[in-house]
Amino acid sequence: MIEKDKAIRMTKNLIELKDSVLDAKFSKSHEKIAIGYKEHIIELVGGEEKYIKYLEIKIPVSKSEYKEIYNLFMDEFDKRKGDSALDKFHLLEKTIEQDMGLGKN
Repeated sequence: MIEKDKAIRMTKNLIELKDSVLDAKFSKSHEKIAIGYKEHIIELVGGEEKYIKYLEIKIPVSKSEYKEIYNLFMDEFDKRKGDSALDKFHLLEKTIEQDMGLGKN
C-alpha cells in the first residue's frame, strides 16, 4: 500500500515539474485531472469519493486535501496555458517581422 502522505507529496511535486503533462480534459465532466510524466499517469478524482489513483491503486484523500491538490494543479495549468499563449504570440511577432523584413536591430 502506498502511504497517503507520500502520494500527496509526489502528486504535488509532479504538478510543479516542468516536464510533466497536465491534463484537465475531464475536470468538469468526470471531476478528474491527470498528471503525466514519462510513462506514468497519476489521476486526482473528485466526486463522492476523492482519491489519488496510480495504476489500479486508489489512495483516499480528504475533501481539503483534494481541494489543495486541485487548486495547485489548476494554478499551474493556467500558468502554463498563459506561458504557452505568450510564447506563441512572440513567435508570431517574430515571424511577421521577418516576413516584412523588419528585423530588430
